[in-house]
Amino acid sequence: MKIGKLVISSMMAFLLVSVIPTTAFASTLDEIQSQQQAKQEEMAKLDGEVNQTLVKVNEKNSELEKLKEKIEEKKGTIEKTTTEIKEQEEVVAARVEQAKERLQTIQTSEVNQNVIVSLFESESVSDLFNRAYVLATLQSAGNDQVNLAEKEQMKLADLKEKLNDEAVALESQTETAEKQKADLDKQVATLQKTMDENQDILNQLDKEKRAEETRLAEAKKAEEAAAAEKVKAAQASAKAEKEKAVQIAAAQEKETVEAAEKPAEKTKPAASTNSAKSETATQTEQQPAPATGKTLVVSATGYSTAEAGLSTHTATGIDLTKNPRVIAVDPRVIPLGTMIEVPGYGVAIAGDTGGAIKGNKIDVHFSSVAEANAWGRKTVTIKLLN
Repeated sequence: MKIGKLVISSMMAFLLVSVIPTTAFASTLDEIQSQQQAKQEEMAKLDGEVNQTLVKVNEKNSELEKLKEKIEEKKGTIEKTTTEIKEQEEVVAARVEQAKERLQTIQTSEVNQNVIVSLFESESVSDLFNRAYVLATLQSAGNDQVNLAEKEQMKLADLKEKLNDEAVALESQTETAEKQKADLDKQVATLQKTMDENQDILNQLDKEKRAEETRLAEAKKAEEAAAAEKVKAAQASAKAEKEKAVQIAAAQEKETVEAAEKPAEKTKPAASTNSAKSETATQTEQQPAPATGKTLVVSATGYSTAEAGLSTHTATGIDLTKNPRVIAVDPRVIPLGTMIEVPGYGVAIAGDTGGAIKGNKIDVHFSSVAEANAWGRKTVTIKLLN
């Protein structure tokens, strides 16, 4: 009965020391994971804002290109009109000179005499009026040509003024569009900076999470080791108590047994001792063991097929271990197979896709994780080569 109580006591001691208090550490790990989730949700929202702003930037770039084309076209028209005005001025000057010469000729005496003779030779009054009308018409013809040339010159001058006004309006629109684009660029830069800061925070939280998990594992391991030591000590104490009880019981039995009893009966305590040892050994054996031509402004992120969990082949079948210069794109924005020039990276092929790559975003592949991390995430103006 006493031996049974000792065994029960040792088992209770084992159960008590086997309980590992990990709840104190779980709250810290949960807090880190909660912060990570909140930061990831914030970054997803920012990523959407970056993409929308990049779309506006590209639309504004297209608007500026069209305005510049109109300005160049208007400048060409103004230059052509200026040349035509200059030519018309020369025509006016020539016709004025001709009129002057004609007037001077008319004023000579010989011409006057001819005019007078012509009038006197009129056969009738009607003939006289006809000849006078012809002479007046001849004299005014030069003046009419001068007036016509001057009107054409004024018309061209008015056209030039109108073209100049239109050019000034286009310049004003261009200036406004450039200011709007500058504001959008600032928005992209601000959002990108916030994204980078959040990414740094996420990286730090990830380090803290790994450190906390390592600390928890080491603490659990240490507690399990301490629990195992306590179990061993409890088992050793129980074994000693049991052996002591067996010896006492054997001695008492030996004193009360008559000298004439059979030797087999005297071996009972030994058998009991052996049984206790066997039971203790069995109990010891059963103890549980301690337990990554057209320009377009995009957001570019570096990645590497060397990261855990990533495939070595792209959506188009390219082996990244043999052909690493590949860019993942949204096929709705950049067709697969397009050759792209990326500043700071070089020329690569659009040969992969991704569920998170939507709109004006690309992923730039690197052979190593270190190169991908060094690239990070940045806003660049890429050029589509085909």
